[in-house]
Amino acid sequence: MKRLIPILLLMLGLLSCEPSRHTMTLMTYNVGAFSKYMDNSTEGVAQLILDNGAAFVALNELDSCNRRHGTYQLADLAARLGDWSYQFASAFPYAGGGYGNGVVTSKRVEKGYGILLPKDDGSEQRSVAVVETPDCVFASVHLDHKGYRAALEQMMVVNEWFTTKYAGYSKPVFLCGDFNVTPDSDVIELAERCWIQLSGVDYTHSTTRPRHCIDYVFALKVAAPVQVLESVVLTEGTADLSDHFPVKVTVEY
Repeated sequence: MKRLIPILLLMLGLLSCEPSRHTMTLMTYNVGAFSKYMDNSTEGVAQLILDNGAAFVALNELDSCNRRHGTYQLADLAARLGDWSYQFASAFPYAGGGYGNGVVTSKRVEKGYGILLPKDDGSEQRSVAVVETPDCVFASVHLDHKGYRAALEQMMVVNEWFTTKYAGYSKPVFLCGDFNVTPDSDVIELAERCWIQLSGVDYTHSTTRPRHCIDYVFALKVAAPVQVLESVVLTEGTADLSDHFPVKVTVEY
């Protein structure tokens, strides 16, 4: 019996050294300033996020205290979620206020960044909102919808910024948002040099005539790896909330 005790202790020690696995649910959603088909879809979007258990949500097309919407839309959503943390990245001044992208998360934000992307031949300035939490780095991006060179250049800037900053990182790094291009585009080919696509290719736009997949969730190749447990476009009960369907991805890491 005495001989068995050291063996049992060794086995317990080996088991305790096994890395613990965690799951995390992510979402990306172009909310169209919460006013595509109704005056204010904030409450519906907040309930959708809570019902689907998302801990991180990338949001596109947000107004900030401008004449179109006199409120700080991202802060309003975060409050409705139960005082979640948030990060806004203004892309350009609009109607006396701002307009851009954001992130809301139920996790504690340790660092937050806003990145301006080049306009080139695009229709307007674009941005990336980034947060770092104890669990991961999570970013929301919205690429140009008209300029071919602009979208490619914006993607190149995104690739360089994230691979330079997070190469070898011990946390997973996610990039989510409305890329305004289909899966067979040069922009997605460029993205996939540095990122692994976690979401599928089901149509995300538009909610009235679904014909294109343009919203995606990616993970940085040179950071901590993740495994996809579920990827789905949320079509049920969301057609009135925006002209885009939200994308939900659950990962293990």
